[in-house]
Amino acid sequence: MTINDFLVQNLSILSKEIIPNLESDFTSHDFIKKFAKKFEGDYIKFLNNYKGIGAFRTVHSQIAKFLAENETRLKIHKTQKVQSENIFGEMDVIQGWKRP
Repeated sequence: MTINDFLVQNLSILSKEIIPNLESDFTSHDFIKKFAKKFEGDYIKFLNNYKGIGAFRTVHSQIAKFLAENETRLKIHKTQKVQSENIFGEMDVIQGWKRP
């Protein structure tokens, strides 16, 4: 199963359990942290599918793309690009989001 298929299949959980538990202004990294906690086993499987250098970046970019393509369904909208620390402690410029 692709990451996109998994996210579509779990859209209800994303919109009812993850998004409402984020600050009203959040980043893709904030969403990914909540997603990884909720779906830890699946998250690990997705990372394992892209073993090697770049696995985190590949999986995270697919999750961020899903957010962008499903703004309306998730009731979120893009704000500006923001600096955020990634899981390796490095600063990255990523998408900011807003929820109601």
